Amino acid sequence: MKFFSYKNKVVLLSVVPLLIAIVIVAFINIKKTQELGVAQSQIFEAEILQSKKDEMRNYMALAYTAIKDIYENPAKNIKDAKNQASYILKKMEFGDDGYFYVYDYNGINIAHPRKPELEGENLYNLQDENGKYLIQGLINKAKAGGGYTYYLWDKPSGGKSVAKIGYSIGLDKWEWMIGTGLYIDDIEKGLAKIESRVNKTTQETLLFTSIIMGASVLMIGLTGLLVNISEIKLANIKIKEITRKTTLFQENDRKRISRELHDGINQLLVSIRYKLEAALGKLNPENLKAAQLLQEADNTLSLTVNEVRKISKDLRPILLDDFGLLVAIKNLAKDLHERTSIKVSINIDGNPDKLSKTIETAIYRITQEAFTNTEKHAIDANLIELFLEFKENTLNIIINNNGIGFDSVKSLGKDNPLRGMGIQNMQDRVQLLDGQFSIYSNKKQGTKIAIKLPLDNKLLH
Repeated sequence: MKFFSYKNKVVLLSVVPLLIAIVIVAFINIKKTQELGVAQSQIFEAEILQSKKDEMRNYMALAYTAIKDIYENPAKNIKDAKNQASYILKKMEFGDDGYFYVYDYNGINIAHPRKPELEGENLYNLQDENGKYLIQGLINKAKAGGGYTYYLWDKPSGGKSVAKIGYSIGLDKWEWMIGTGLYIDDIEKGLAKIESRVNKTTQETLLFTSIIMGASVLMIGLTGLLVNISEIKLANIKIKEITRKTTLFQENDRKRISRELHDGINQLLVSIRYKLEAALGKLNPENLKAAQLLQEADNTLSLTVNEVRKISKDLRPILLDDFGLLVAIKNLAKDLHERTSIKVSINIDGNPDKLSKTIETAIYRITQEAFTNTEKHAIDANLIELFLEFKENTLNIIINNNGIGFDSVKSLGKDNPLRGMGIQNMQDRVQLLDGQFSIYSNKKQGTKIAIKLPLDNKLLH
C-alpha cells in the first residue's frame, strides 16, 4: 500500500469493498432465484400432479356410479350386463382427451372408444416406448384395489406418444379392469417455462451486476452503494412477480378443472336419467324391485351432484367468475351457516365493482381461509363479522369472530411449531400484494383479523 498515492488508496479502498459487496449480493440473488425456481417447480409439479390424480379418481367414481346398479344386480344376465356397462363406459368422455377403457384380467380389450380396432385384441404383453408392460401394470393395480400407473401413450389430439398417468380399478366379479388416464405433458411444459424464467432472471441478474460493477469503478462510493441497493430492490420485485405469476397459474388451472367438473356432470346426469327411465318403465304397484331401483338412482343423483358441486366449488367457485366477489362471499357465508350454524354479517362500505381479478381472488381466498379457521378453531363461535371498506386507493378488511380466542403473541410466533398454515397462507397472500396483515386474539374477546391492501399497485392488475 505504501507505493500507492493517497488518491489511489482512497479509490482502491472505496472500489474494492464495493465490488466485493456487489459480487456477494449478486451471488446471493442468483442463488436465491435458483432455489426459488427449484421450489416453485417442485410445488407446481406436486400440486398439478395431485390435482390430476384427484381428477381421475373423481371421474372414475362417476364412471363406477354410472354402471354400479348394472354390475351389482344379481338378477341381470351377465352377458347383457357386460354389454350394457361397456356401452355406457364408451359413451362417457371428459375434456379433450379423457375417456374410459376396459380390459379383462387376461389382457383382452373389451372397450376402447378412441381405438375401437383394439377391441378383442389380447394386449397383455403390450409395451410402451420405454419397454414398460403398461396393460399388466394397470391390471395389477386394479387387482390390488385400484391405483396409478405411469406410461407413454399416443395422444389423440397430438398424434404422438407422451407421458400419461392412468388410474385403474377392478371389477373382480367380471374379472374386468376399468381404466382412465390424463396426459401429463403439460406439467413438463410448465416446468420448462418456470426453468426458462429462472434462467432468464439469472442472466438478467448477471448482466445488471456486470453493468453495476463497471459503473462502480468509475463512480465509487455512495453512487455504487445506491446502485447496489437498487439492484436488490429490482431482484425482489422480480421474485415477487414470479411468485405472483405462479399463483395466477395455479388459480387458472383450478378454474379449468372446476369448469370441466361442472360441465362434465351432464354425462353423469344422462346416465342416471337412463336408470330412472328404466326404473319408471318397470314400475307398477307390485314391482318393489323397480321402486327400489328408482330410489337408489335418485339417491345416487343427489349424492353425485352434491359431491361434484363441492369439489368444483373448492377448486374455484364459478360464482366468483360469473357473478363477482360479493355474490361468491355471500355464498361462502351461506354454506358456512348451513354447515355449522355460524352466522356471518357482511358489511360493505364503498364500491367494489372496479376490482381486478387478482385482488378479487385474493379477497375471496383470505375470506375463505378466515371462515375455515373459525369453523375449525374458534370454540363456541356463532358469529363472524366481515367488514370491507373500499377507498380510492386502499381496501380495508376486518374479520371478527366471537369464539374463544387464543394468546396471539405466543401462538403466532414464527418459531412456534403449532403456527397454523391458514394464517400463514393469508399472510403470504397479503404480503404478495404489498399489503399489511395483523391479527389480535384473546380468550375473552375472540379473534380479529385486520388487513390493508393497496388498490393502485401494478402487481394487482
